[in-house]
Amino acid sequence: MTAAERDALSRYKIHENINTFLANENVPTVIGAFIGGFLGVKLAEDIIEDLESRVGKVSKQIKDGITETVNLRIQAPLITTPSGKPFRPPSVKISDLLDYATAQLTGED
Repeated sequence: MTAAERDALSRYKIHENINTFLANENVPTVIGAFIGGFLGVKLAEDIIEDLESRVGKVSKQIKDGITETVNLRIQAPLITTPSGKPFRPPSVKISDLLDYATAQLTGED
């Protein structure tokens, strides 16, 4: 196989992998959740900043309340255990997922 053929095959495989990724019906939901989570975190920061510019410094408790109210959560589906009991795993905040992804990409803990 020549270098040009190897390059063409590599590009074809990358193209196919991207198409497979985009064809997955869950991808738009996941991407939308991450975008929504990012915008939710940014919205909370903007609300706090605007509130402080109007009334002065606000307490950490108020800031946490605003952040918690605006922050989106991914609610896990209700599943049935082998014993037949319903169980819902804990929900995950999208900001936690973003923090985790950022740490994984940057190598920080």
